[in-house]
Amino acid sequence: MSVRRFFSTLVLLSMIISGCASTAERQAEQAKISKKAETHVLLGSGYLQRGQLEVAKEELEKALKVSPDYSQANNIMAVLQWRLKDYDKADRYFRKALSSDDSNASAQHNYGAFLCDRGKIDEGLKYFDAAIANQLYSYAAEVNLNAGVCLMKKPAPQAAEKYLREALRINPNLSGALYQMAKISLDMGKAISGRAFIERYFQAAEDTPESLLLAVKIERILRNKNAEASYAIRLRGKFPTSPEAEQLAAMSAPKKN
Repeated sequence: MSVRRFFSTLVLLSMIISGCASTAERQAEQAKISKKAETHVLLGSGYLQRGQLEVAKEELEKALKVSPDYSQANNIMAVLQWRLKDYDKADRYFRKALSSDDSNASAQHNYGAFLCDRGKIDEGLKYFDAAIANQLYSYAAEVNLNAGVCLMKKPAPQAAEKYLREALRINPNLSGALYQMAKISLDMGKAISGRAFIERYFQAAEDTPESLLLAVKIERILRNKNAEASYAIRLRGKFPTSPEAEQLAAMSAPKKN
């Protein structure tokens, strides 16, 4: 081997080794940045859940400063802006989250709920359906529940029922879906079905003023005075100052001639 060829081989080898080292360094640096952003998002999410909105905002801003295109950081920041009632910012962050990662089912789920809350029901359903289609997303039951609740704003009870039944197929004890199915059943004149759903609800969840008043209405339709009285006592005893207790008092007041 000539000296020139020997040295050119050494140069080539050093370039390859240098290239591998720089690639490894870049990957390590990127992993470090990603981990740092993820940590800030986890902290921000925790503060958001506890209602500490200012601290949550600080953590999410740190995450986005480190990694502006991190989809989950934009997703959680969008939820925070929604909570703060800055709807334009929330919409922008949701769109950024999905442009960065169009398979982010959490962002699709949250954006669907946001759009529904803003009265854009049909558009919101598209994002709910996209989240449902992601088989790796572990909150399919909750997405179906939210889609059903969204459709009841139209109202579109038959379409809502399909989503709610799917939610219960995935999670038979999902209390929100049981309550909504009891309500839809009563509205559609199916009081027996409504009773079955509300009884399942009480097995899966704690009493609420809304659920107890709904149970009173169902049993009144079915003319079961004992069950009606039992639910009424629970409502008055547990939630005496609630609007539902006031509504119950109005329902129970003797009619004036």
